[in-house]
Amino acid sequence: MTRPNVLYVTIDSIRADHVGHLGYDRETTPAIDRVAEQGTACTHAVANGIPTFYSFKSLLGGVRSLGCSRDIGMPTETTPIAEAFRSAGYETAGFNAGNPWLTRGYGYDRGFETFRDFLTDEASDDGSDVGSTLMALARRAQPIVERNELLKDTAGFAARVAFAAVGHTPLETAETVTDEAIAWLERRDDEQPFFLWIHYMDPHYPWVPRKRDIEQFREEPIGTWSIGSLWHTVASLNHAAGDEISVSPQDQERITDLYDAEIRRTDESISRLLNAAETNSDRAETAISIVGDHGTELGDHGGFSHGPRKLYDELLRVPLVFGGSTAPTQQIDRVTSLVDVPRSLLALAGIDPPPVYAGESVFGGTRHAASAEVVYDYEPASGSNADNELLRAQVDPPWKLIVNDEHNERELYHLFGDPAESNDRIDEQPTVADRLNADLDRARDRRLRNTRTIQEKHRVATTVMELKRRGQI
Repeated sequence: MTRPNVLYVTIDSIRADHVGHLGYDRETTPAIDRVAEQGTACTHAVANGIPTFYSFKSLLGGVRSLGCSRDIGMPTETTPIAEAFRSAGYETAGFNAGNPWLTRGYGYDRGFETFRDFLTDEASDDGSDVGSTLMALARRAQPIVERNELLKDTAGFAARVAFAAVGHTPLETAETVTDEAIAWLERRDDEQPFFLWIHYMDPHYPWVPRKRDIEQFREEPIGTWSIGSLWHTVASLNHAAGDEISVSPQDQERITDLYDAEIRRTDESISRLLNAAETNSDRAETAISIVGDHGTELGDHGGFSHGPRKLYDELLRVPLVFGGSTAPTQQIDRVTSLVDVPRSLLALAGIDPPPVYAGESVFGGTRHAASAEVVYDYEPASGSNADNELLRAQVDPPWKLIVNDEHNERELYHLFGDPAESNDRIDEQPTVADRLNADLDRARDRRLRNTRTIQEKHRVATTVMELKRRGQI
């Protein structure tokens, strides 16, 4: 059997309601929209967990956000999708644009013969450009300014304005990561099919788009001072104890424009990557998936964050499309989950999924509801709140229930009549809320049973391997 090439594109912090084929009135995603039009567009895709460190357990690991354990990173008990493709004879490569949760230290290099995360591999900048020089100075100044809150705030503001002035952010741009991926495509041997994963970070704040990207959405330019100031505002929010704030209508408009410009910038690079994948292989077939790992708040519900404190649709709903010659042309309006993506990609390639995988293939699937589950307000960088109770959501259109076990709170929304989730119906519809709550509890119990089974099988397999190594069996 001739296997198709597989191109797997993930995008950080991209909301479904800012994507063209999902109804957005701005031309943010023409390349993604073309893939959706010619292939399979899932119009109600739900992240099983936010932010990245929960979502990618599904997207690359094939398990749910709390599958196998509460730990972040690739669970040792699962088979990463890159390993599944490599075992099927694929040449594998992964490129992550500097997301710190998707590095070697968290096991996300497993299965990739070529892997770049632009953090733990060889440095992508050598200090020869202005942006990297500013980054080096900022790192040296950090231990000094941390001692004084006023100095820290002032220095942070000045640094962000300076970075904005030279168009530099701490993350790798879509252009740089795409160039790296295309270079890999050009130098590889085409005898094997390839599995290429690339993760874009541009829609994740800080938003410092190129001039030509922002010009597509507004006539009046946004000065670097304003870009740096907005970056500082959002950064302060993300590190504050609470994330609710009021911004002026003008700043809200600018933030939206900057965000949309970064999505368009990413889409342009995706177009380049799609063309390169087609021209640098003699294989007739290519399977494509483009998906967001989660959304982000843009002032919705009082914040500009995507930490595990809320589970509204601006955070949970993401674009999900499958394209290429192996994907049928169709629109799937029923609920799909990100944990379904690995099974679906393997199905397009004609490969059986590892038995540990949760979810179902979207091709022929029957899912009508989806759940999300995270540890409320967990901050792995500091290790705080690791013992918090769960924050959970059950999406069963038209209804959606959000349960905060940490605070013993419930919210119920009618998504068709109230897509902004502004009118809590929990008191009006207690029967609906109880039904969805019971579904959530059953989903949690299934996850716990599956986790125990997975861990036990892993222990047995590990023991057998060790005994074989010792020559005892």
